[in-house]
Order: sequence, then C-alpha cells, then structure tokens
Amino acid sequence: MFFLCLLGLAWIQPFTVSLHTEHIRVKADHVLQVIDDMFVGVTLESGRLRSQQFNFSSPKVLALGKALAPGYLRIGGTSGDSLVFDPTHSIATGYQRPVTAKNWDDLNMFLHKTGLKLVFGLNVMLRDGTKWDPANAKLLLKYSSDKGYPIAGFELGNEPNLFYRHWNTTVSDAQLGRDYKELKHVLEETVYKSSLILGPDIAGYAPRFINNFLSNGGASVINVLTVHHYYFNGHSATLEDYSKSSIMDKLIPNINTVMDIVRNHHGLMAWLGETSSGTGGGTPGISDRYVAGNLWLDKLGLSAKNGIKGVMRQAIFGSHYSLLDSNNNPNPDYWLTLLYKRLVGNKVFDVPSTSDNIRLYAHCTKLNNVYNYKPGSITVYALNLNKAPIILTISDLQGKTADAFWLTPEGGDLKSQKVRLNGKTLELVNNQIPHMTPRHLGSRQMTVPGNTFGFIVIPDANIAACQSHGHGTIIG
Repeated sequence: MFFLCLLGLAWIQPFTVSLHTEHIRVKADHVLQVIDDMFVGVTLESGRLRSQQFNFSSPKVLALGKALAPGYLRIGGTSGDSLVFDPTHSIATGYQRPVTAKNWDDLNMFLHKTGLKLVFGLNVMLRDGTKWDPANAKLLLKYSSDKGYPIAGFELGNEPNLFYRHWNTTVSDAQLGRDYKELKHVLEETVYKSSLILGPDIAGYAPRFINNFLSNGGASVINVLTVHHYYFNGHSATLEDYSKSSIMDKLIPNINTVMDIVRNHHGLMAWLGETSSGTGGGTPGISDRYVAGNLWLDKLGLSAKNGIKGVMRQAIFGSHYSLLDSNNNPNPDYWLTLLYKRLVGNKVFDVPSTSDNIRLYAHCTKLNNVYNYKPGSITVYALNLNKAPIILTISDLQGKTADAFWLTPEGGDLKSQKVRLNGKTLELVNNQIPHMTPRHLGSRQMTVPGNTFGFIVIPDANIAACQSHGHGTIIG
C-alpha cells in the first residue's frame, strides 16, 4: 500500500469545532483500469455548425479549444438527424438543415489549429425505404477526402431509441445494426476505412436495444459502444441535487450494465458518448455554475474506475451545461476539465473512503504534463460534499510534500459562475489561458472546506506503476 498525505491549505483558518478526519490510502500496488489521453472529449450540436455565435476562427475559441487537446470533438446530437451536406446549396429540402462547404471548411480549420480530433454523427434519417441511404454521406466523404480532412470516427444517428419522440418514426435496433453494416461498407471504399465506428449512441442504458443491435450486425462493425448519460431532468433538478452522493452513485449500475455487454465482445470498448448533468440543456443558473463540478468530476472518476474508456462532455458551447458561456468565456467546468486533462494520467487506483460524502479518486499523474512532474508521481482528486470542512490526512507521510490545485467558488457561492484556483479567480488573459499554478504544501494536514473539490499531486510518490505508460496488474 502507498499511504498518501493530503496537506493543509494555508488560507484556510483553523476551526475551533471538531472536524471529521479522513485517512486516505491509495492502493497503488494494483492498477484497476487504464485510460488514455483522449479519455475526456467535448461535444457540439450539429446545428451549431451553422451558428455565428461559436466562431471557429475566433482567437479566444481557438485558444480554449487548443487547451483541451488531445481529445475528441464529437459533432452530433438530435439536430444531426436533420443535417445534410449541401456544398452546392441545392440539396436540403423541407426540415433538413444544410451544412455548406464553408461550414465544413471552418470546422476543419478549427480542428487543425486546435489538435482536436473529429467524431462526426451522420444523418440516419436519410432513408431509402426501410434502410439508410448513404448518398449524402458519400458526398461528404469525397469532399473531405479531396480536401485531406482527417475524420477520427463516425456515428450513425443520435438516440435511435427516442426517434419516436423526436421524429415521429422508428428505426428498429435490428435495422440499425444493418444500417451500420452499410456504413462500414461505405467507409471501406474511402480513405476513412480505418476510422472508428461508434454506436448505437442510445439514450440511457437499454440492454435489449443494445444486444439486438449488436447481434444484427453492430458487433461486427463498431469499435466503440456509445450510450448517453444524464442524472436527471435538468429543468426539475434542484441545487441540492448537484451535491448528492445518492444521485452520483446511480451511475455505477448503469456503467456495470454496459460493461457486462462489452465483456462479451472481444475488442469492444465503451464510452459515455454524450453526457452532462441534466437533460433538456441542464438546469438554468446551476448547470453552468461552480456546484455542477461535483457531478462532472465524480462522473470522470467513476467512469475511469469502472472501465469506461471515453467521456464526451455535452457541450463545449450552447445550453445551460456548456463549458463556455454565450460570449465564449469559460464556465467553471471548463477550468475543471482543463485541470483534469493536465494532471490526471492513464492508470487508475482504488482509494477507499469511509464516507459517501467524501469522494476520492487516484491516478498516476499524467506523464507529459505542463508542470514537469516526473514519472512515479500520483494525483488524487477529492470532493467534499459535506457542508462542513473536513481534514484529510494519513498515518505516514514519509517526508513527501504535495502540490494542491484546489477549486473554490468565488465569494463562497455555490452558484457562482467564477471559480478560484488556490484563492485566485481564473479568467482568460488576452484570450490566453492564465498560469494555473499549484500551492506547494509542507507536511501539514489538509483542511478542506465544505462543498469543494480539487486535485493533489504527490511529485515524489515514486509509484512503480506510474514510471511508464505500461501498466501493472489489472483487476477487473
């Protein structure tokens, strides 16, 4: 066992009341799971390709996108099943939404400059009788190939188990499996034959739909099994819902359902292909505030710990749960996502906790990091869901120091749209990411305020499994 001490934040004043003390033990002799640097991605609704609000060429947007690389940008959502590629302005009819050659060029310029990789959802509602019509997809693929645009992955349709709600029609799980086989055939005739194929991109966890899809062709085609996850209806959720461990824990059986299916199909992996706090765009005045980080950070921890290999955050822009506001300025979850990507590495360890309201996760520190942490270091991220502060400590520090990246809401307001890192408000500086520096800690115990979260790095932990990208013993 590696015993880890999480140490004191200098600006926190001592409390006269008796505080709960959590003794942290990271089981660093066993690697639970392995993820990669692409684990956290972002999404954008297909309809936003035609929006002027999210300007792909804006220096601010480019700087914010580049900071999230490496990662995937998934273009999809409900609007994707009304989208058609229309370079000649002569194809789209009726309810269909055209994507022009300029729209597509602007997107690909953004991808090239930021380093994000594209996962694109094709329109499955373009149909020839009962089956998918690939004609428009072929047009898009040829245009992209001629331009030399890379496309990392493809989806076909969005939330097909809800087509009856969005489109007043249905596509059966079996037919969708056959449509995916056709997609594979189309891609094999192009330069994109090695791109990922992801699906069925369903809403929620529907084992019967997934299994029928897989048994009717899907299993022979897809590389990644995708499901969508939201905790609740965003418009009926309360502030308290964003800090409840009981709500967070509902994700665990859902992940287990998907992982049981994945284990029966060799080589298949699972992603949360679209996910955020609440459906319907999130909760106004809450989903884009500091408190939403509880659900987001815990979801990343639970997903990595339980075998999910990718988490695509809905959305980088648009709606109440977006990482950026309507002026393309970062919301609190943007900064949280950025810190996660900078600090959290590929190997996952178990960290027992004595309380449901103290959520603890541990990984190797990311090997290629901007802070020059050396191989062997470890990163713990912690959430204190209690209203009262707690003390984090261990039995044996062995002279090791720690760096803290602790995030708190500006003014102590959980509904603040501003977040502080170690007491300093995070804001763009001339459209550039500010320095996000840690607080170097000595060998003191750490007093953690109520309803807060953050990261602690132990640079000199010297964990054997964290010395390289290779993994140790994998359990599960």
